[in-house]
Amino acid sequence: MATLTQIEQRIANLQKKADELRRKKSASVISSIKRMMAEHGLTVSDLEADTETPRRRGRPVGSKSGVRAVAKKTIAVKVPPKYRDPVSGATWSGRARPPAWIKDVKDRSKFLIERPSDSGASGKSRR
Repeated sequence: MATLTQIEQRIANLQKKADELRRKKSASVISSIKRMMAEHGLTVSDLEADTETPRRRGRPVGSKSGVRAVAKKTIAVKVPPKYRDPVSGATWSGRARPPAWIKDVKDRSKFLIERPSDSGASGKSRR
């Protein structure tokens, strides 16, 4: 049975052989590339010029209309709650569709959340 050092030595020898084969293969590939470039009169700058992608024409993929190519995004503003359900503690800002606990109430003032008075320090800055 082979020892660890013997196996490591075999691995090192095989790695050296693999590296030598890669060098020989790449040398032959490079020489064939140079030969083809000379045949067709190409330079390295010609190869670099082809790597630039041409500009695509037409509407961007996924756009729905040609008229409005760029849609403006609206920023959602979090509105503080205006009403609170005394039973469940659920809140509602007063915007959008009213929740079930307040939708049929005629006088919603009894559900209003008391705000701190405006005297003294207010959360809003004055201009």
